[in-house]
Amino acid sequence: MMNSRTSVQALFLLLLSGAFGHAMAQEPPLTTAERAAIEARIETLNTELDSLRQQLTRDRLQSDSGQLDLSKVVTTASEQELEPVEQRRQLERESLRNPFSITAHRRNYILPLSYNQRVNEAAFGKIDDNGTLDRTEMTFQLSAKFNLAKQLFGDYGGDLYFAYTQRSWWQAYNADSSSPFRETNYEPELFLDFENRLNVLGWTNINNRVSINHQSNGRSDPLSRSWNRVILESTFLKDDWLVSVAPHWRVPESDGDDDNPDIERYMGYGDITVARRFGNSEASLQWHGNPSSGNMGTQLDYSWPMFGSIRGHLQYFYGYGDSMIDYDHRTQRIGIGFSINPLFTSGSDPYFE
Repeated sequence: MMNSRTSVQALFLLLLSGAFGHAMAQEPPLTTAERAAIEARIETLNTELDSLRQQLTRDRLQSDSGQLDLSKVVTTASEQELEPVEQRRQLERESLRNPFSITAHRRNYILPLSYNQRVNEAAFGKIDDNGTLDRTEMTFQLSAKFNLAKQLFGDYGGDLYFAYTQRSWWQAYNADSSSPFRETNYEPELFLDFENRLNVLGWTNINNRVSINHQSNGRSDPLSRSWNRVILESTFLKDDWLVSVAPHWRVPESDGDDDNPDIERYMGYGDITVARRFGNSEASLQWHGNPSSGNMGTQLDYSWPMFGSIRGHLQYFYGYGDSMIDYDHRTQRIGIGFSINPLFTSGSDPYFE
């Protein structure tokens, strides 16, 4: 039985080898010319394939050119991306619930040394005929906000706030003129705040605000300066960068009531602020003005931690609009001092105010 099976297997292998040898005999190896021709044909086919793929790509782009997929451009920021912002918001909510605390609105700072290279002597002469301005003075800003109502529009948000900001330029070292306040600007405002989390091209729109804003220096003619505005402000965050865009519309006044009819020629129609964090230090640059008239104002702020919640603060301003009285006077000023509320809180908590 075993011998019969072995004989069958041997016969099968013999037939298979014969068939394979016959096939090999019928297909001789390729010549050099044949091999070159085949390789050239493969190269031609590859070139044609690439051309067809490019044609399909162009066709897809043309067919999709009028159909922008917004889902790929506008997304919702993740919880992880918004975690620092939520920390700041939570701190503000706790502060607002505490009747014994004050919630900061804009930055609060005091610059004991502020040197103004181009003082507005003409305006000061109307205050004190016998006095002269010191180039060195003290500058400070106090700013707070108070919540009046929450979520006026339900799920769409809309928190209502009242805020007050006061900024003063004090001739503290001018004993010859009894150390007067050269200028003080008062800025109450009422605004609606809308928290957001939309991500547009990598930038998260964390906040939108619409405010009714009054700003004046509280003086009588001829030194009275004031205007009322409606301001739309949007804030965007990306990593250690922060951008705020705040266009405004001035509420019209009659010719008899307008103390400064040409203020938009110098102050323009909005502000743009760009801020950057460097570890626990931070810098911000703010622009305003009217490019068409060539009148601009630029303010650079840099702050760094010192001790506790106190930060060192350096401020430089050049151009028009450092104060209401100087809206049409070109100023160049540098000051150094202290601030208490940074733009990026706690070194890792970014939120712009």
